[in-house]
Amino acid sequence: MRILGFCGTQKRGNTKSASEWFLKESLKAAEEMGAETEVVRLINYRIEPCTACNKCLCGMKCPLLENPKDGVKEIFDKMCGADGFIFSSPVYAYQQPAVVMNFLHRTRPLHEQERSEIWGTTVTAYHTNPFRGKPVGNLSVGAALGMEGALYYLFHYLKAMGATSVACAGIALLDAEMKNICMVNGKFAIDHPGFKSLLDRPMPGYEENQAAIEMARAVGKAVVNAAKSEVFQTISEVLKY
Repeated sequence: MRILGFCGTQKRGNTKSASEWFLKESLKAAEEMGAETEVVRLINYRIEPCTACNKCLCGMKCPLLENPKDGVKEIFDKMCGADGFIFSSPVYAYQQPAVVMNFLHRTRPLHEQERSEIWGTTVTAYHTNPFRGKPVGNLSVGAALGMEGALYYLFHYLKAMGATSVACAGIALLDAEMKNICMVNGKFAIDHPGFKSLLDRPMPGYEENQAAIEMARAVGKAVVNAAKSEVFQTISEVLKY
């Protein structure tokens, strides 16, 4: 059993990311149930934007997937060895961050494979659709509002590619993340007495939020349980033929 986690943070290097931290908590719970796990930090890959050339639909190779400098084929290859996926992202403008949206746009060849029998076309851009028939867990982490939109954004893509969302959690961190978004280089940076008095004070970090940790862990457990279930095991066997 192998679960692949997609980290949607836009932060680079060693900058702390709440959504990445909760993804790892979710994967820890999956590991405790016997699963192997791996994190794909999307911001660390070169993901060229889809050019809408339509070659994948017309049975031709995707020129971007043929580009050795582009990282999407490597990600697809990792996905082929997974039994389930977990997405975890911060909220950007009540939606998914650009790095996640860009990656999902590049899954068009996988989507076209799901439609190929209906259209009577042959899709050769990538040899399989690694999303098909697999369970997915979704985490969205924000300061307060917007988790609903970020989670909902994923559903259309996953359904189009034959995957099934089996668990979702929108985690509002309130005090901890509200303080975080008012910080620059580790210092409080909003010169407003109301905000300063409210947020520039000692408060628990997200690592101490037990309710949020339990939500993240529940998603990890749900994905493993679904992947092990008779339903998904049967789907897996059917798709082999």
